[in-house]
Amino acid sequence: MKFSVGQFVRFLDAVGQGRITAIISEQEVMVEDETGFEYPYLVKQLVPIGDMRSEVDAYRISTPETREVLSRNIDADIAKKAQKDFNIKYKNPDATNVRKRGDYIEVDLHIHELVDNTVGLENEDIVQIQMEHFDRIMRIAEDKKIPRVILIHGVGQGVLRAEIRKSLDQYFPNATFHDADYRVYGYGATEVILRRR
Repeated sequence: MKFSVGQFVRFLDAVGQGRITAIISEQEVMVEDETGFEYPYLVKQLVPIGDMRSEVDAYRISTPETREVLSRNIDADIAKKAQKDFNIKYKNPDATNVRKRGDYIEVDLHIHELVDNTVGLENEDIVQIQMEHFDRIMRIAEDKKIPRVILIHGVGQGVLRAEIRKSLDQYFPNATFHDADYRVYGYGATEVILRRR
């Protein structure tokens, strides 16, 4: 299927949509998602957005191979390796993907920022990894007395956003939160203000 720059697409393996910003090759394009971040995608992972009939037809045509689905759903070794990679990277107290920006830190909780490979991970595994990283970052912010944290969680179905806010209510009584500046982050980020105890 041929795509062009500026065309809107939906993702086959994830919730959401984006706009093609560059053609890398015949098999790969660069897509800007709803949060404003650009990522490379294989053409076979995308469905062009058109009228509903053409979109349904495109989903029907773009079915993954049975072997790919089975390997993705039952390979526990891959899930264990991804968890091990996460533990090595992020359970080390000095390792973070945090960007310090003056009086606040910004952290991207998208799963591809936390592990190298998500093949074989179930949705629950992904959210657990993201929440472990969220908790770790919040503890670092408290320890280092950083007053603001921007958590980039994306839009999607809102599961991660809801989990983050529930955890903030339950475990961080000195924190208040609200949607981060939509002009900078779209609707996919939460800003946390930490009051000193």
